[in-house]
Amino acid sequence: SLVGFNTLTHGLFEKSSKDNDYLVVVNDGIQFNIGASYLLPSKEMNGELSESAGRGVYQISPEGKIGYFAELGFAHFPKWKGTPIKFLKKSRIIDYFDWGLGYKVLSGKENTVIDRFNSSNVLISTAEGMGKFQNNYFFTRVSAHSLIYFGKKKIDKARKHFIDNAFGFNFDYMLSQGNTFYEDGYTDYALAHEFQNQFNLQFHYSLGVGIRFNRAWMMIPAVEMPLISLYKWNGFNAKMNWFSSQYWPILLRVKFIKLFERVPKCGAYGDPADMKFDKKYRS
Repeated sequence: SLVGFNTLTHGLFEKSSKDNDYLVVVNDGIQFNIGASYLLPSKEMNGELSESAGRGVYQISPEGKIGYFAELGFAHFPKWKGTPIKFLKKSRIIDYFDWGLGYKVLSGKENTVIDRFNSSNVLISTAEGMGKFQNNYFFTRVSAHSLIYFGKKKIDKARKHFIDNAFGFNFDYMLSQGNTFYEDGYTDYALAHEFQNQFNLQFHYSLGVGIRFNRAWMMIPAVEMPLISLYKWNGFNAKMNWFSSQYWPILLRVKFIKLFERVPKCGAYGDPADMKFDKKYRS
């Protein structure tokens, strides 16, 4: 049930502070998150060299590497009641929006092995090369979240644990580009190389499990991955090209949300009954 967040949006959450006063939790707050990035590589590629490259076979093996990212922004819980979804025990489809600015690092590598044969199919040479890359990005993200609560533990009327589903957009700007060539001067490439653009717009999905520490603080570990790259279009996928291979970026994040608090109007202090009286007075 999302009763807890609905009551929050109507100003019913209060938190004790010094001198037994109460603070009201409001609809907006800050969000910050950190985590790891990983490039999920495409499958290993095997084939025969083109006629112009000579008689032989190649093997191209991409590999993703661990990177990192950090983001800072804001979260907003809308005040509308929405349309009830009875079978999910939800009061609205979208429970909150959040957005942020951040920095992330995506890195990987590709290894190529080429075996050449003579006219009698006898191996005459083997060439092996490797290319590594690390791309650094500045990005902005905006997402719409839907929450499904579970468990019996509660804080006020809202359940303490919830599942967080989100769809959104991220726009990436490549601040610095990784290597576009193999190391040690290796140039015996089996296939043509292609590289991601400097600008990238993606539609993404994230799934997380959240916990509320109190009325204002919550933590949401989640996994996020793009579904479609809108720019540059690469078919109905979100793979990025580098060297001869493709990689699918995945983010593993831990997000914290801290909702803002304020002193209630009209000097309503003391206990939750005062908060209700303050609410009725202001309405």
